[in-house]
Formats: sequence, C-alpha cells, structure tokens
Amino acid sequence: MVTKIERVLQELNENGNFKASLFSTPAGLLLASQKTEEVDEKTLAAMGSLLTDAAFKAQDEMGLSPLDTLRIRYIDDLIIMKNIILSEDAHFLLAIIAKAPESNDVDKYYDQLLDWAVENSRDFLKQMSSL
Repeated sequence: MVTKIERVLQELNENGNFKASLFSTPAGLLLASQKTEEVDEKTLAAMGSLLTDAAFKAQDEMGLSPLDTLRIRYIDDLIIMKNIILSEDAHFLLAIIAKAPESNDVDKYYDQLLDWAVENSRDFLKQMSSL
C-alpha cells in the first residue's frame, strides 16, 4: 500500500521529472523516498545532512537568516535541499535530484513543486516530529 507521503513524492518526481525525492531529518534519518533504481536514497539523505549542517554552521558563524534552500548545480544535474521548519525543535529536509534546468522558468517551476510537496506533507511531518 502506498502512503500519502509516498504519493506526494511520486507526484513530485513525475511532475518535475526528478530522479529522486525524499524527506529526512537534518541528521540524515530517511523518512520516505521515491527514486529511480540508480539512486541510493540513504546516500542522498546522508549528503543532505552533511551539506545542510555546513550551511547551518555558516548561518551561525556569519549571522545569516535561517536556511531556506540549498542548491548544488552540476553541469548536467542539480541537487536541491529544502529546509522545512515546523517549530524550533522540528526540522526536516526535502531533497531532490534532477537534471539541471534549461531555463530560469524551469528552475522556478522546481521551486513551486517543492513548495507544493512541503504543503502536502505537513501533516505527516508534524506526526513525525511528535514521535
């Protein structure tokens, strides 16, 4: 049986043509994922944790505003990690792997898709934060 959170990730991947999408904790604990066969979701969750940890340290050291989104663009690929803050003690990550967008319009569309996924996953994430 496919859960609601898995359906959200499936739809996210289909609409964005993403190779993978997942929700995890900032420590890298995988909560849910949808991916193509060649992607290791545990590695993506671990890398998301490592990269956002560095971004959080930069935020603290340089007095920056809270982290929203971290993007790493390769020649042909893109990793986006969206920081989801539900409360001071409840943070989650939404990470995707995609082909690098060919235009700013596609990049904006990716942002809209991630925002949609976050909104449609809030109840699930709130349940996870209360465990």
